[in-house]
Amino acid sequence: MTSLHSLTIAQKQIINSALDKPIKLVTLTNDNGLTVSLSNLGASIWSVTIPSQHNNQADKELVLNYHNVADWSSNPYYFGVTVGRVANRISHACFALNRKKIKLSANEGDNQLHGGPEGISKAFWSFESFEKPNTVGVIYRYHSPDGDQGYPGNMDIEITYSLNNSNELTLSYQAIADQTTPINLTNHTYWNIAGTTSRDILDLTLELPAEHILALNEQQIPTGALLPVTNTAFDFRHSKSIGKDIETLAHGYDHYFIIDRKTRDLIKVAELFDPKSGLTMEVLSTEKGLQLYSGNFLTNSHFGGDGKPLNKFKGLCIETHGYPDAVNHANFPSIIVEKGDIYRQTTLFKFSQF
Repeated sequence: MTSLHSLTIAQKQIINSALDKPIKLVTLTNDNGLTVSLSNLGASIWSVTIPSQHNNQADKELVLNYHNVADWSSNPYYFGVTVGRVANRISHACFALNRKKIKLSANEGDNQLHGGPEGISKAFWSFESFEKPNTVGVIYRYHSPDGDQGYPGNMDIEITYSLNNSNELTLSYQAIADQTTPINLTNHTYWNIAGTTSRDILDLTLELPAEHILALNEQQIPTGALLPVTNTAFDFRHSKSIGKDIETLAHGYDHYFIIDRKTRDLIKVAELFDPKSGLTMEVLSTEKGLQLYSGNFLTNSHFGGDGKPLNKFKGLCIETHGYPDAVNHANFPSIIVEKGDIYRQTTLFKFSQF
């Protein structure tokens, strides 16, 4: 363990026969007792804890994990991982690029989800930890070869996680490829800031500065149309509980919200609040929007870190990234990155009042 101004870094290794390699965890801790554990499998967020408000009780876990480490070999819910090369869905697992049809590996019917069946979320990444004044962190790196899941070009990806004493966890992404190719990365952590031992996320309140969502077809693929949120269940412009209107939807939230922004600077795109504990999690991002997913398809078939079944609405994903299926919609902001150009994205989670 190393330390700098009371910020600390600790490492451990987990070996399981279901996994090809050992999981290597790095835990970052700040002065306030906020801890962030990160994994080399999928460059993922494994755990985020804050001190309990009650003496002699364990720290409160804020993200979902599996009770059985072997479940990480398939990770059916994409817990915590970095997803890509292109996050979300691509219709018919194909798109046109420079007058050429690019066929991708499908893994959700005939569509591709989160980069394909063996995308970067399934890979073991190299990593190194670092210490800077008032900040500790980990840099993860992965080389995705030409043709990986059907995508053109060799691509090198780097993600930096950093934690400071202001209770800010920052995710800084960059990637570069030797061919023109789409890039659209995000993190897929399931948050429950009421604590993962609580029943669900429905009593948490959420605020999103979004006046439109993307219209979807029956396969959750964007149609190309934008829908106003006014007088719908999708209106989070003023804070409301997640459960307030969720029963009016067929399954729950799994929709892309277009953030109202005038600049690509880092701005607040979401605020999640637990009215019982007073804990707030602000999300700031450079991205054009976010996918809000309310854990609709957690089916009690796996057990969480607390040993209890992972039930519907147990956690909430706030996935900051470019428009889904943008490669197939000329009216969407492009996610195509030219050969040799650097893709960058930053998302920050800030915790307060604990």
